[in-house]
Amino acid sequence: MNEWPKGYRHAMSQSDHEEWNASHYPGTLQMCAECGEPTGRCEDDSIWNDDDEPICRGCWLHSGEREAAE
Repeated sequence: MNEWPKGYRHAMSQSDHEEWNASHYPGTLQMCAECGEPTGRCEDDSIWNDDDEPICRGCWLHSGEREAAE
């Protein structure tokens, strides 16, 4: 599960993000609910599954989510 400094999500500078993520994996990274890998996205550009969980593009391409969006 993701962990944030002081236990809540909040704006951080890029250098603060890098420092936190380096010692608290997965830190603030968004993780795919399907495969468990980082999505490479943030909340603003997330791809969501039917359960309102973030998924990566690879899992989206291999799921019915893609067909429903087309």
